Amino acid sequence: MVRILRDADLEGLLPLERVVALMEEGYALDARRDVVPFPRRRLDARGAHLAWQGAAVPPADALGFRAYLYGDAGGDRGEQLTALWDHRSMALRALFVGRRVGDLRTGAALAAAVRLAEPGVRSIGLLGTGGTARSALASLRAALPLDHVTVWSPTAAHRRAFVAAGRSGPGPAIEEADSVAAVLRAAPVVVLATAADQPVVTRSLAPEPRLFASIRAYRFPEIDLPLLDAAPAIWTDSVEQATGPETLLASDARRAKVRPLGHGLEDGALRDRSGHRFVINTGAAWQEVLLGRALADAAAAEDRGVELELPAGPDEAPPR
Repeated sequence: MVRILRDADLEGLLPLERVVALMEEGYALDARRDVVPFPRRRLDARGAHLAWQGAAVPPADALGFRAYLYGDAGGDRGEQLTALWDHRSMALRALFVGRRVGDLRTGAALAAAVRLAEPGVRSIGLLGTGGTARSALASLRAALPLDHVTVWSPTAAHRRAFVAAGRSGPGPAIEEADSVAAVLRAAPVVVLATAADQPVVTRSLAPEPRLFASIRAYRFPEIDLPLLDAAPAIWTDSVEQATGPETLLASDARRAKVRPLGHGLEDGALRDRSGHRFVINTGAAWQEVLLGRALADAAAAEDRGVELELPAGPDEAPPR
């Protein structure tokens, strides 16, 4: 039997705190080499582009992939497909259609990285006010004892709308900043969720040590490259994806300092506040696989989605 789940089927299925905890478990599994990655591929189909990546997590009895199409301008229709199998039995367990799995893991993976590096942090800076920023803020609020969040993006109307929405429920105080510098002055931890293709954080703006967490800084220079070059290490969810041939970290010198985030937790380097620390989350597929496993189990328990019976596989077919 395979369960087909759309975005609406996943609403409220898992508490955000549980999703963040899954990402923390994944960082530890990755550090122990208990994750088998199938790195991201981007395939040109003459006007449409197929992005595909997968992973196996044998300790979680899970294997799967995520795939979607996007156009020449980079936009996609939101019709992402995540497929999940049992690792041991090789049975197809679930198909997820839509954006929700990706949105959940993006925010939760950033929040998990911040909590692992700064478990008691009470003040966060957030650069960006789009969908990724909303997902990150929701997960950060669920995972950390925050008192204060300072938000900036280049469009004042977007900042005001984001802050107003953030103030609509319980949680930390949220205020708008009029500059990146103001965010950096206010918070020891800064999460970047921008669409910038030019540096947003530079040496002159960040003289004091900070923890920076980003999902784009390996492909787009939203963090000034001299800042990354000065760091003793750069922590990530996938060294292979972060240092691929078309990334900003592909040079030998930069590649040498990129390390699995879990390693930094094990040896204490991730919590060394003597200098700037950088976490770059590439969206490694083990995140979808772990999250998909938990979502599929919860959906089965609540009978959500559509369950289909598959034809008998080769191991079940009668002998010829």
